[in-house]
Order: sequence, then structure tokens, then C-alpha cells
Amino acid sequence: MAQESTEAVLNEHLASSMSKSLRIPHVVARFLVSRGVCSVSEAHRMLCGNSGDVLDPFLMKGMDAAVEWLLKIREKHEKVFVFGDYDLDGMSAVTLMTRALAELGMESDWRLPNRFGDGYGLSASAVEEMHQAGARYVITVDTGITANAEIALAKSYGMSVLVIDHHQPSGDGLPECDVLLDPHQEGDSYPNPELCGVGVSYKFICALYSKLSMPEPTKFLDLVALGTLADLVSMTPENRAFTKAGLKSIESSHWPGLQEMYSNLMKGHGSVGGIDVMYKFAPLLNAPGRMERPDPALKLLLSPNMATANALMAELREWNSKRKQKEAEITEMAQEQMTAMYGDKLPTVIVVAGNGWHVGVIGIVAAKLAQEYHRPTAVLSIQDGMAHASARAVPGFNWHKALFESRELFDRWGGHANAAGFSLPADKIDELRKRLEVSAASQNYTGTEECEGEAAPCSYDICISLNELIVEASQYMAPSDYGAGNANKNQLISILDFIDLLEPFSGNFPYPTFRADNVKIHRLRELKGGHLQMDISQAGSRVYPAIGFGLRKYKSLLSKPVSVIFEPTWNYFNDRKSLQLCVKAIEPFIEPCSENN
Repeated sequence: MAQESTEAVLNEHLASSMSKSLRIPHVVARFLVSRGVCSVSEAHRMLCGNSGDVLDPFLMKGMDAAVEWLLKIREKHEKVFVFGDYDLDGMSAVTLMTRALAELGMESDWRLPNRFGDGYGLSASAVEEMHQAGARYVITVDTGITANAEIALAKSYGMSVLVIDHHQPSGDGLPECDVLLDPHQEGDSYPNPELCGVGVSYKFICALYSKLSMPEPTKFLDLVALGTLADLVSMTPENRAFTKAGLKSIESSHWPGLQEMYSNLMKGHGSVGGIDVMYKFAPLLNAPGRMERPDPALKLLLSPNMATANALMAELREWNSKRKQKEAEITEMAQEQMTAMYGDKLPTVIVVAGNGWHVGVIGIVAAKLAQEYHRPTAVLSIQDGMAHASARAVPGFNWHKALFESRELFDRWGGHANAAGFSLPADKIDELRKRLEVSAASQNYTGTEECEGEAAPCSYDICISLNELIVEASQYMAPSDYGAGNANKNQLISILDFIDLLEPFSGNFPYPTFRADNVKIHRLRELKGGHLQMDISQAGSRVYPAIGFGLRKYKSLLSKPVSVIFEPTWNYFNDRKSLQLCVKAIEPFIEPCSENN
């Protein structure tokens, strides 16, 4: 207890020092400390970035050789085939590479796999098809590190191959490609191995442009932001720098497809945040590939004009509606299977399988189940005796390690710690379940709760007073131009103006979540779909509008003071921006929350 008290005092001292030195609201400083920011300089870096965050691309193993490989092809005026994965990271990488090659005056063509016919990654059929199309030079992006047999086939056809990937090697040796860029390969000391596929591709283009004395290609950072956020990679300083700059540039993107998406999805609501990418941009762009073929989404990103982009945007909306319907159906079937198999006691690793489940949405279902039940989850679709799986992790469990330990079971497998895919004979599913339990034990992962039909307690960063949500601008640096001067003396501003400076929120740096105790509810209204709309206040504070999605079951608690866990968000209405609290959980108020949180 004394140790916890000492830690709380030290954390409060650090937060006070941050608040005073950086002239930011105390609650923002406390939030940063709760996320492990342990110095004023680190907090300043989070708010403003640092020029040293962006690393020299030539530090990456193989970069010099990769640049020389492409320049020789350019000299010969040869065509390059770009092959990428079908997810948003892969499509962003293909878009970046295709547009960059065009700027260099090089002819290119692209290919994406069909997850239903080809599976994930580079396949023998894709190699055969490119060979038939006359491919002599191939760049794989966001894939290739485990495609040993497929690249050997390409080499047998006389193809020259550059692999650009970010996934872990299979453990069975590296592919015999001409050049390999992957910061996870043995002997690579690049300081940021957590780049996504489009991130590694961007480093390659930066090196290439540098070699040719061309300006840094920052116009591509909006594409890098999409892939980095969608792939849930760790927000290292370099990833953060790329994504922060990329999010800001989406509003004025060079690419008609992103201009059309911004206009439709944001409706002029200012800069794009990490949550906007995760819940607006990414689902739309991934929808065609989940349901049939990813090509329409890539064509949108490569749109030559706004008319083409507009037509493709309408097509993506139709695909997304179909995706939502199919996802809901499979989620319901998966939960019914879990109840039948496991009852009220979950295994350490959830594995569910169904005949003919739509392969395109099982990844989303796996993510939903993992989030709801706080267990690593694999969802398998059985077709013609084979089970095709998509898996999602929770903190403490590494899917790549688990699959590697049982790799002899799989026909194909790949991925990383947080997400993976694999295929195996359906009669080996029970064996896989046993192996995964053993692997979880070897990782010292035991699960976080027993499932009894109730969601896990909702986590949050810190307890706050609602009075801390609005502050006097005169006390702080102007959020709109941090470090350059003060806001108007008597102006009141929201802490969201400062939280926006901490974007991007994603992966290991999720959106801020606060708790407030002894909250009173006003003007409660139930909306269609089980949502609650309300106003809330606390101890004489101003009244804040709030929305609780799917929280109808807590309605009976709201006649008395409660504790609420919420995210502060912007609400846009009639071209006006205001603070709204997005309530994630409601609990009976018992006693004030401990500041040791």
C-alpha cells in the first residue's frame, strides 16, 4: 500500500511538472503519465514530434541493393509488376508503389490475390498468371517473406523479385529472392522493426528518391497512415511521425480517391483521426476484398479523377452493406457454438469453426470475439475438408509464436503477433485446439477472466472531474499552434483540443478513456437500437451531452448517481463542433475512484 502511495505521489509530481513546463492542462499531463510517458521531454515529443523520429532508410538491411535493383530496371525501360496483399496495408502499399513508379517514368502493373481462390499472400497461381502476362520483374509488398516455394517458382521462370515485407520470417529460411527488405530478417538492425507493409515500402521510395536527388515523397504519407492504422502496428516514434503527418494530409490529399472518401466520410469536419480511419475508411476499403475481390478498393485509391472516384465510392458502400449483414450472421453462429461447446467456462484460446462461413468476414468476427471475451480467438471456415482461419490476439498472447510451434499442421500460415491466418485439414482442428492451449501456457498466458455471459469490466486511463474537460485558454499554450503563443485571454477551450495533438490513437496507444464518479443524469432518452442519449453533470459542473451506444440495459441505474467511463469526442452538427461524451460503461456509484489509477 505504501509503495502504491509513493508511486501515486511521484506520478502526480511528474504530471504537475509536465503541465507547468509545457503549459498543457493537468488532466492531459496525468493521462500521458498513465500511458507511461515518464519525462517532460517525452511528453513534448508526443505533442510536437521530433525531427529525429524519421530514420535514415539506408539503415535498413538490403536498402542499397534494392535501390540499385530498381534503377537498373529503370535504365532498361522495363515494366514492373507490383504484387500486394488484399488488406488495406497491402492495397496502400501497392498504391504507393504504383504511383511512385509512375513519377519515375516507369511502366507498372499490379496484382492482388483473391482470398477465396488464391488465399493470402503470393500463391503459385499468381506467379503463373504473372508469368503468362510477361512479367520479368516483380515487387511484392506487404507479403513474400514466407513465400519460399512461390518465389522459387518465379525464379524458375526467370523472374527477378524484390520482396518488401514486414511480417516475421517463417523459421524455415528466407525466400531466395534477388533482394529482400524486411526489418524482421536476421541481421537487420533497423531501429524501427515495427513498420507495416506500406511503411517499409515508403522507406524504399524515400531511399530511391534520395538517390535520385528528388524531394522527400511526403505526398504519400496519407497512404502510409491508412496502412499503419489498419494493420494495428505499434506506434513507435517513426510510425507515429508518419501517421500524424499522414492524417493531417488526407484532408488535402493529392489522390482523387482519398479526396472523395474524405468528402463523403468526414463531410468537412476537419482533420482525420485514428478512429476515423479505423471505423470509417478501413471498413469501406476492405469490404470488396472481404466479400469478393479487393480490386474496386485499389482502383478507388488509384482513381485518376473525381468522377471515377465517385462511382467507385458508391460501389464500395454497397459492398460494405453486404459485409455488415454477413458479419452479423456469422458472429451469431459463432457465439451459439461457443455456448454449446464451452458453456460458461472459456478455454484459454477460443477456436470456433463452421461449414461454409464466409472467409472474407471471419477476421472481423475473430476480432469481435477477442474483444468481447478477452481471449485470443481463431475463427475457421470449413470448405471441402479444409479449414481456413483468421486469428486475432489479446495482450499477452502471440499468434505468430503459437502458429510457428505447430507449423507442421498447416498447409499455409502467416501473420504476426496480433493477427494471423492459416489453413489446415478440418480433421486437425481438435489437435490445433490442444496445441494452442499448450502454447498459451508456454507464453505464460492464462486468460483474464471466466466468461459467464457478462462483459469484462471496462478499463480506463484515469479518474477525472467533469470540470476538467473545459479549461481557460489563457493558462495554456494555444492548441492550434502549440508552442507559438497563447489563445485569447478569456476563451474557454476543451481538453480535446490538446488530445487532438496526441493523434494518432491506435494499436498500443488507444483513444483516451476517463472515469467520472457521482455523476447525475439529465434528460435521458432511449434511441432506436438500444442507445441512450443523455446529459450529465457532476458536483455543480456544466452539463455535458452524452451518448451511450448499446447501453439500454443500464437504464434502470440512471435514476441515481452513477460512475461513467467515457471517451471525450467531437460532435458535429449544423457546421458546429462541440464536446460530446461517448459513454462506454455505467456502474452504480459507490465511492470516489482512487487516484492511484
